Amino acid sequence: MKKIQNIAQLLVASWSLSGKTRIPTSHGALDRALKDAYEAGMFPAWATDELHFVDSRVGMQCVELPEILEWAQDAQFTTAPNPSYQYTEIQISNRVAVKLLQRVGVSQEDARKLGSQVIQRLSELSPQFETDRDMAT
Repeated sequence: MKKIQNIAQLLVASWSLSGKTRIPTSHGALDRALKDAYEAGMFPAWATDELHFVDSRVGMQCVELPEILEWAQDAQFTTAPNPSYQYTEIQISNRVAVKLLQRVGVSQEDARKLGSQVIQRLSELSPQFETDRDMAT
């Protein structure tokens, strides 16, 4: 459980530092973007040992993603998914993101790279997510 908590902190902090306020939660695009970042070696070793991807009948899935998103919501780092379940909103500041990264031992630079990689891939997979240009506070 502690590793899922750490991955949730890493994902939310990386997202926040990359300047986006919404994490998409529908259509499996986030699963595919995370797998691409995983395969590109963007995650720290402790995280790669805990992430698992499967090709299911609905497409690529990160087995741990529902638990990661649920933990982030329970910790109030993100909101409950919007009514259409298409995204969740980041609720942490960049200052909190930096503290979370210190807690999990990841540099701000590496986190920004991870966040940017995932966001870039998401914009390729699902252009509607690119419309979120708000900066995190």
